[in-house]
Amino acid sequence: MLRFPVRATCMAFRKSRMALPRDEPTSARRAGPKMRRPTKRMMTSSDTPIPPRPMLPSPPAPGRYAYKQACRFVFGFLVLLLVAGGLKAAWASSGSAHLAGFLPAVEATILDGLRREELDRGVVRIAADTNGFLTVAAVTVALSGAPSLSKLETYVGRLVRTAFRAVPFLDEVDVTVLGRHPVSLADLEDVIFTAAASRSEVLSAPVNLPPADLVRELRRVWAHPLLERPTERLREASRAQLGFGEGSPALLHTALGTLRDLSDRLRGHLLGQVVSSKLYRASRGRRAVALTFDDGPLPLYTPLLLDTLGRLGLRATFFLIGRRVEQYPYFAAALVQSGHELGNHSYSHRNLTGLSFDVVHEDLRRAQEAIFYATGHMPRLFRPPGGRYDPTVVNAATALGMLTVLWTDNPGDFQGLPPQRLKTRLLSRIYSGGIILLHQGMPQTLRILPEVSQVLHRLGYTVTTVTGLLHPTDVRARWPSHPPSR
Repeated sequence: MLRFPVRATCMAFRKSRMALPRDEPTSARRAGPKMRRPTKRMMTSSDTPIPPRPMLPSPPAPGRYAYKQACRFVFGFLVLLLVAGGLKAAWASSGSAHLAGFLPAVEATILDGLRREELDRGVVRIAADTNGFLTVAAVTVALSGAPSLSKLETYVGRLVRTAFRAVPFLDEVDVTVLGRHPVSLADLEDVIFTAAASRSEVLSAPVNLPPADLVRELRRVWAHPLLERPTERLREASRAQLGFGEGSPALLHTALGTLRDLSDRLRGHLLGQVVSSKLYRASRGRRAVALTFDDGPLPLYTPLLLDTLGRLGLRATFFLIGRRVEQYPYFAAALVQSGHELGNHSYSHRNLTGLSFDVVHEDLRRAQEAIFYATGHMPRLFRPPGGRYDPTVVNAATALGMLTVLWTDNPGDFQGLPPQRLKTRLLSRIYSGGIILLHQGMPQTLRILPEVSQVLHRLGYTVTTVTGLLHPTDVRARWPSHPPSR
């Protein structure tokens, strides 16, 4: 029997397999030993080395961190102040004027005319408006240093002539000159010179008349007595306007006063008579209302308001601010000449509550003095600024012979409401013996007066002054027999 050499054959096959190259597999099914996949990518020589992770610094202490943040905030705030101051100084030095926008074409034309004459350097605001019959422009100028009266008159004369030449249909130009100072005192305006010129006054003057002489011939001109002494002028103005720092009354005193005032207010509205030297509403027995205007006198809108009321045949009560009466005495005098009634609205238009009797009395006395020397009439009516009062304010007004007057109808014309909404709010609160509160300087008020007058006349109401509402026995205040002493 023939034997197959199994052992020799296996050894020969093993030797032949070992002779083959390592990278050539012997079959497609078995390509070599199975390699384990690494868990991480192995870095080769061509790869960029990975930098070590940086170590984060330890957080600073809480106190030190807050200190650094506070320093950064203060530094940023100082930088912001410097930038804002630089922008403000650049704007002021550029002489760019703010246009109010009531009559944009007229305001822009006046500004162009002033620029051609090189008079726009100190102009800060130009406003123009009309009531349909009278067109008035108001120009506000701010001048640095202490200009002399002759230089001011020359400048104002040239400005007025230029404005009338630029706008042929302009009827009046009101000029207000402010003193410009490096440091401003709150909202204090340093008015040093005012003038109002009509077209007839300027056109009737000779063409070759010097500008200063033209201003001297105007009927409506005022110059500050301390014009060429700015330090004394600012000291006196700041003392009059900012000298109210005596604190507020005690809480119990205020609460008791509020309760007592609620009782007086209820009685005044129901009975329609003077209660505790205060008038909230007049008697209902007569179908009449009182028309009152607070603040002022003011350029631009006081002459427009006077012209409108004159055309409508209405008389009103004007509560004037003593400081503004000193600056525009000719407007206050025009109110009296037109048959209107004047009232005291304090001298500085500050909150008088919580002050001592002497301080309130002095403020009201100064306003009485200013109104008397401007108009020759002593007010016997007083309205507290903002309607804020306490027993001390009422007692001070009573001591000066004045009746404290409030209101029943406040449509809020100072809020800038549209004319239609303002008219609706005003007419919705009308009733006999009512007192309407409006303000000077509001263009919307000027717009609605003709329509309001027509509606009130159609409803059978008589529009009169505050004194015209009262029965002679209701007036507790008396006319002072002599002007207040200086």
